Amino acid sequence: MTKKELMQVYYLNKEIINETEELVELKIKARRRAGETRNPKLESLIALREKEIVEKVRRCTALRDKINEFINSIDDSLTRQIIYYRYAKCMTWRQVAYMTGGYNTEEGVRKISERYLKKVTSVD
Repeated sequence: MTKKELMQVYYLNKEIINETEELVELKIKARRRAGETRNPKLESLIALREKEIVEKVRRCTALRDKINEFINSIDDSLTRQIIYYRYAKCMTWRQVAYMTGGYNTEEGVRKISERYLKKVTSVD
């Protein structure tokens, strides 16, 4: 699994958050207009956003399953934790360093991750 593949969960999560915020705004707008005439265009836009979000959540869940399978195949516990926190939990390098403990730094955990991913992708 490549770094690019692993980062897709992060990007999908950001898209889901952004689209959910947009959906909430649309629903607020629709509720304000509830006393007025129906707005089919707004209703269809809300339905479309809901459908898009559900699809992205499905894709994200499937990708997380694939990532977890990859993570479980890592022999080294520290590397497994680093990859898990960064890519499955979408944490920053600073958060990863804190969570792994043991005087690990942001730069240290990032390098461990990069070395491991470089090693496994060069084998493929």
